[in-house]
Amino acid sequence: MTKHVWRVKKEYFHQLKSGAKTLEVRVGYPQQKKVKAGDIITFENYGPNEFDVLRVTRYPSFKAMLECEGVEKVLPGRTFEGALRTLQSIYQPEKESFGVYVFELRFKSKNAKPTKSALQQTWNPEKPAREYFKASDLLKNGAYRVFSKFVQESYDITDWITKDYPDHCDHFYSKYIPGIFDGEREIISCYVDGKIVATAILKKDKVERKISTLFVKKEFQKQGIATELVEQCFKWLGTTKPLITIADYKLEQFQKLIEKYGWVETSVMEEGFYNDHSREHVFNG
Repeated sequence: MTKHVWRVKKEYFHQLKSGAKTLEVRVGYPQQKKVKAGDIITFENYGPNEFDVLRVTRYPSFKAMLECEGVEKVLPGRTFEGALRTLQSIYQPEKESFGVYVFELRFKSKNAKPTKSALQQTWNPEKPAREYFKASDLLKNGAYRVFSKFVQESYDITDWITKDYPDHCDHFYSKYIPGIFDGEREIISCYVDGKIVATAILKKDKVERKISTLFVKKEFQKQGIATELVEQCFKWLGTTKPLITIADYKLEQFQKLIEKYGWVETSVMEEGFYNDHSREHVFNG
């Protein structure tokens, strides 16, 4: 844990202290790049104060940052265009090219008991921070371009499974994506260093609460990402025992999750149901 001393306008300091503003935005100067989740920031000229750094996220531009994070927690009360103009008036274009860094802060009250955010609990100084994004959150924040990119990346990382599920592409674009708008489908993906490494596609309606797809890239397996992603799925689905089908040759990969959450195998699908080279084992059906 490292302490950093910054300066900030009085208006923004009081917003940060009250919690009305939780995101402090800076460009990638060397001193900003040193700040990590778990560090502490204090602001000069306002008496004793300390803020926990809960999260650090980098974006290529102010516009991309506002599209993903929204405006209210960055510059409360501003419109999107107003917030963008304000940030661009503070930092010239050549400074923006250093990278835009978002620091999620929480005021350390003397009376508050120390707690850890989910990101602090998983943060390891030797590994880049993991970030989890939901498609519905991007839509809710009006980040439509980011949503489109997110959707495409979530499909690209799972395209290979068409060998097991030939209709995956059709279902993804004709059912999963429209379902996000209806509130019956969701995509949750994990990013490391800004690159997608894992994704889950979910279904929740009157009939089923289902993990339709769950995938972690091979080089990121056995790092706890699958467990973190599954628990994100549980929150959205409202159950720790969702319907999930697993191909016979993948059972070993899923064994730890099956045992950890007490998933129960309820049936085995007939050979040829999805393809001619594997059989699907149904859990929690």
